[in-house]
Amino acid sequence: MRSDWEQRALANALYYVDATREEWTDEEFYARGRELVELVVDPAIAHLGIEPSGMRVLDIGCGAGRLAEGLAARFGEVWGLDISERMLGEARRRCPVKARWVLGDGTSLAGIPDGSVDYAISYEVLQHVPHRSIAFSYVREVGRVLRPGGGFQIHLRSGSDSLRQQAVRSLPGPLRRFAGSVLEAAGVVRIGGDIDTWLGCTISPESAIAEACGAGLDAESLSDPMHNEGMGYWLVGRKRT
Repeated sequence: MRSDWEQRALANALYYVDATREEWTDEEFYARGRELVELVVDPAIAHLGIEPSGMRVLDIGCGAGRLAEGLAARFGEVWGLDISERMLGEARRRCPVKARWVLGDGTSLAGIPDGSVDYAISYEVLQHVPHRSIAFSYVREVGRVLRPGGGFQIHLRSGSDSLRQQAVRSLPGPLRRFAGSVLEAAGVVRIGGDIDTWLGCTISPESAIAEACGAGLDAESLSDPMHNEGMGYWLVGRKRT
């Protein structure tokens, strides 16, 4: 995963963070981040009854810090964690607000102390991890780093967003990777590495809630209006006190 995301960061960091546009200016990219925080974070904190002022927020899979400016306008302190050193370099160089940038190991929240975070968010990140075990590791780690009563919202993928994607995802590993290389060579998709670290795995809301509950979190699933029906959802809740 690290190799693929380093490659993507080198090729076109902002595109691979937000593939809705081929080229971004810094101003446009971080303006989009502010918009996304309004669209996806504000409803979640309102639903959870959280007043974020003065709180420390952790952005898991922060990339080039797309959400940081919007988060900084609401929370007292922003931490961002990512698997790619190059992505974090882009965040340090481009992001218009100060944050603590932490290099992750790709399977945990190592480097983030126990009970040190008031709110954790992961948006359009865990949907790219290739194995459920990795996604579940992050869910458990959220339970570790949150203070009692702290809130979280984790974006997960429940299904494919097209019949073609569903067909590719259903193939055995070697065929899936071959299909990905063919599609990329033909210009049909932009993957920039192993297709499994782009398509990621699917996780049902029921299994995500069960994993969260086992990690000391009270959790529920909420619909995600930003993505196709049946594809994405939010796992939201609080750490038990």
